[in-house]
Amino acid sequence: MSRPVIAAIAASVIAALTAVAYVVTTSSLESRVRSDLKRRVVNAQDLLLRNSDLEGLGLLKRAEALSRDPRFVLSLTAEGAPNARIAEEAFELFSKTLAIGQPKPILLSLTDKNGRVVALLNGDRPVSSPIVDTYLTSDGKIEYPALRLALSDKRYLIADVWVYENLGPKKVTTVPVLDPAADEVVGAIVIAYALTESAERESKLLGAQIAYFFDNTIIATSFDEGRVDVSSKHLQGLLFSSGMAKQALTNKSRVAELVNVEVNGEEYIATAGRLTRFQSKSLPADYPAAKAGAMVAMSVDRALAPLAPVKLAIFLVGLGAIVVALFAMFLAVKRILIPLDRIEIGVAEVLNGNLDYTFEPAGSDLDGLANGLNVLLARLLGRPEPGDEEFDEDGNLVRNSTSMQISMSSLSPKDAEALKLAQEPEDQYYSRLHREYKEALEAAGESTAGLSMESFVNKLRLSEATLKEKYDSAGVRFKVVSDDGKVSLKPVPIV
Repeated sequence: MSRPVIAAIAASVIAALTAVAYVVTTSSLESRVRSDLKRRVVNAQDLLLRNSDLEGLGLLKRAEALSRDPRFVLSLTAEGAPNARIAEEAFELFSKTLAIGQPKPILLSLTDKNGRVVALLNGDRPVSSPIVDTYLTSDGKIEYPALRLALSDKRYLIADVWVYENLGPKKVTTVPVLDPAADEVVGAIVIAYALTESAERESKLLGAQIAYFFDNTIIATSFDEGRVDVSSKHLQGLLFSSGMAKQALTNKSRVAELVNVEVNGEEYIATAGRLTRFQSKSLPADYPAAKAGAMVAMSVDRALAPLAPVKLAIFLVGLGAIVVALFAMFLAVKRILIPLDRIEIGVAEVLNGNLDYTFEPAGSDLDGLANGLNVLLARLLGRPEPGDEEFDEDGNLVRNSTSMQISMSSLSPKDAEALKLAQEPEDQYYSRLHREYKEALEAAGESTAGLSMESFVNKLRLSEATLKEKYDSAGVRFKVVSDDGKVSLKPVPIV
């Protein structure tokens, strides 16, 4: 298998493991975040309804305590005509005594027993000439069921959400004003509160987005900093098309199921709940059904935002692992495989007859192998081992071949034969010996199948190494001998 293929396989395996780790880790964390977010939305909705209940009870109690102020009875029973100034003083004192953090009413009004407005405060400012028939229909009847019940003989105290004039849906509390002397209802107090402030306050308290709705309309929201604009229109469609509002207004539990909605391109988990209506006694069967509720939503995208660094970290770790693996393979190729390739080429050179080949240093990891091969060649060929060579004045290697300087005439026939063999170039020697041996075999009628030049030379070299040690000579060469039809190679030691 080629090195690029191995590198590609290693990188692919690391990339696959990184992808698996990325998917498993992020999906597991995302699942946990979503599960936790659902639990938080449910808890936030529960807290919102509980806070709304407590606030509604508080408003009802404060309104009831306010109605006991004797100045309202004095204002309504003054001789000649109701005295609005007396009631305004009572309203102003009520506003001033509200504790910090308590909701401030946007409107305070006092009506007579027929529902006509006697005194009116818009925020903290008295309205000098209020429209007396504000709460009456064209035929003189009281328009608002809560006010009508408060002025009835049954003396209802009601805290509810209803559409107040042209101001839209508001939290409104109505309480009767009783004349203790006559033990009868002489008028009623109407207190209205804005829902926009409630939405922003509850949003900060719960860490969630809040949207109050009435009937089929969003009336206050913490989305887009409380502005009822495109987001609220979009919310309105989601709230009612998803069935959340209907479930909240009709379920006995007062709460709708969790749903996933998208607002301004951002995913939210949301639910809705019905706002409780508080009254001092059971309402008549024909009293309008509750139409007010609140939606609680938490952003999934923001909850998942902390996972982005985790995803990036996994990606970078995988990328780093691939880079490190490829770099390690590069170092291995550079320090081990490439030097091994050079040694392999050297071995091939030796096998091809280049006995003068010297293995060069191949790096710290393979220097020992290269040196060992050089020593092996030196011992097999009878030449000085690395470090024992002799060099002339010019730095050229001097071969220890003193036998070649001896005159042929001064040697015996046996020594002359050995010297002649030693002086013959190695390539010519092996080629000639192979040819003569093959011809001798053919002349003797023996088979020469498989007697290739390469295998012949390899066998001779192995025999030469063994016989050189046996004869304790500088080298060994062979000659072809035929005796009685038997062909053999006779070793000739070279001193």
